[in-house]
Amino acid sequence: MVNLSKLSESLKELMNERGLNQTTLAEAMGTCSSKMSSYITGKRAPNYDTFVAIIEFFNCSGDFLLGLKEYPCEEVCYNRVQSFGERLRTILKDSGKTQYLFIKQTKISWGVFYNWLTGKSKPSVDNLVKVANYFDCSVDFLLGRV
Repeated sequence: MVNLSKLSESLKELMNERGLNQTTLAEAMGTCSSKMSSYITGKRAPNYDTFVAIIEFFNCSGDFLLGLKEYPCEEVCYNRVQSFGERLRTILKDSGKTQYLFIKQTKISWGVFYNWLTGKSKPSVDNLVKVANYFDCSVDFLLGRV
């Protein structure tokens, strides 16, 4: 589960380093200030697309934003986020794990898994962390950024 206070703390740190406030960040990201406020105050986690937009905007590690890594790693040259379904297929294949085993061990329903594979939906940030933990990899690796 995503630690909302860590996400809030990391987001505040990134904003402070760039001299951004809630309003300017929301404008730069093309979202409303109230939605950004809920992330900054730790009331809720962003959805997949907003999470990706934030880490790409700040050019920082997704793992840092989620509080899973201590440093933002801005000096790293990150790749663009890949299609989650394609990336999941690749990681499953490379790990030698079957779809059945993945579903059984993660307790993610077949329908949700199928929708991820086909691009009909994207995982929540909580599920990103859960899948990264399952494959024992970073969220950045899971997204194809490193």
